[in-house]
Amino acid sequence: MALAGVPVALPPDDGRPLYRRLLAQLRSDLASGRLRPGDVIPPELEIARSHGISRHTVRQAIIELAREGLLRRERGRGTFVTPPPIVRSLGSFYSFAHEMKDRGLQFHTRVLHREVRPATMVVASRLDLPVGAPVIEMELLRLVEGAPVSLDFSITPQARFPSLLTADLTKQALYDVMAAAHGVAVTLGREELRPVVLDQRQADLLEVAAGSPAFHVERETLAGSERIEWRRSLVRGDRYLFRAELPVRE
Repeated sequence: MALAGVPVALPPDDGRPLYRRLLAQLRSDLASGRLRPGDVIPPELEIARSHGISRHTVRQAIIELAREGLLRRERGRGTFVTPPPIVRSLGSFYSFAHEMKDRGLQFHTRVLHREVRPATMVVASRLDLPVGAPVIEMELLRLVEGAPVSLDFSITPQARFPSLLTADLTKQALYDVMAAAHGVAVTLGREELRPVVLDQRQADLLEVAAGSPAFHVERETLAGSERIEWRRSLVRGDRYLFRAELPVRE
């Protein structure tokens, strides 16, 4: 539960500008766990008055930490400490359920929509299907520790994976169902990532303000040379950190 106004200290004068001292103290409080995810820090004016510094100085420090994803400012509610980001490697295939289990995080998938529809020209080209072939469309909301982190829209061929229409995906990876029920193992994923802003519906589902930044991740999933899924995901920009290792070519 969020605490009501966790006090913010100010380190002794060591010659650094007030802004730098306040920023260093806030970073220290976040790193040490004195300020924990969900805590709310006092209003800017209260911090400024208690330490005899300007509100502008306080605001500068808070804005910088918010840009780094360490704090979250909510109009009319206050400034909250955010959970640490979920680090996602760009160098290997990613499965939400597997990753959360490996990290020991509580996760849940909420199926918002699931139905069979005829493949449009775009979908058919993505999955190497005839136009009009039946496909299963699913909209999945992913939650970690009770908070939504991503919204996935997945399309798969119904004839290849009929069990996906009724499978319990709340705690089970879609790819595990493909393997267990149909003997199909994923061998490759191709992804493209770009920054976007969320519209009102997307923001409401992800519990952020409309216009908040997010990553749009588009994936083609393959089993050998067979395309078995086309997926588009909206990932909260304040909860995910994408990381890649970049070896230098000789």
